Amino acid sequence: MFKDLTYKRKFFLAIIGFVLLFLASYKKTFKHTWVAKNQLKHVEKKLASTNNSFDSLYVLKEEIKSLDNLIGGHSLNPILVQQKILDFISRTDPKVNIVAIENVHLFKTKEFLIYSNQIELEGDYEKLLKLLYETEKYFNDSRVVSSEFYSKKNYTTKKQNLFLKIILQNYEKAK
Repeated sequence: MFKDLTYKRKFFLAIIGFVLLFLASYKKTFKHTWVAKNQLKHVEKKLASTNNSFDSLYVLKEEIKSLDNLIGGHSLNPILVQQKILDFISRTDPKVNIVAIENVHLFKTKEFLIYSNQIELEGDYEKLLKLLYETEKYFNDSRVVSSEFYSKKNYTTKKQNLFLKIILQNYEKAK
């Protein structure tokens, strides 16, 4: 049968056979190999992002710890903090008078409990300002969030008295 064919026809039959063999092998093996290779690349990307996510999760946990330490994410007993504030103020400048101290105010959000302490002090401007600075700088159990200077006239002595109202807050994670 092949003896009667010319070389040209044998050549075309060989090319057609090669193409049919290539298509059959592509359909049976090469196609699955390329699909598996693409899936492998996709899985490797996911695995790399998973490894990166563990690293980023660790970094985020460390950042949360540092932020908690910065804002006071673990709080002491609010009454104890108030006593520490009074002790700090009285030790820092005994010539400044503590006029009033409000009860601890509690504010709740979904994530935090916020304890606020309000203290009213009397003294001269330089001592009050120095006390405010040292409280902001060195008192670590609570943060100064607001301060206000104001004056009142004492009608018996006919003098203006200078007052400083300080609001300090500390935070605690809600449970």
